[in-house]
Amino acid sequence: MMRNNISRRLSKLEEKAHIHDPPQPVIFVTFVSPGQPCLSSRAECDGQVWERTPRETEEDFQSRVGESLHRNEHSPTVVIFHPESKTEDRPKSGIGH
Repeated sequence: MMRNNISRRLSKLEEKAHIHDPPQPVIFVTFVSPGQPCLSSRAECDGQVWERTPRETEEDFQSRVGESLHRNEHSPTVVIFHPESKTEDRPKSGIGH
């Protein structure tokens, strides 16, 4: 009788602690550009920040971020990959010209 009681109580505690729940997903948000790849230079998630190193491929960067990421246990973790800024591609302001 005592063993059944302990087993039942342990099952209830495990259920409350959600230890058998599947892990929450990690969602990578990346930007796309028509006709050309849009490479990321920086990633952010809940105060965590990563910078892509020179010569690091996009795939390697995403892998590195995913491996070092501190995941949220209670909700999906969303990582935003910010595109490289192309200052030379930005239109110049017509003011003052």
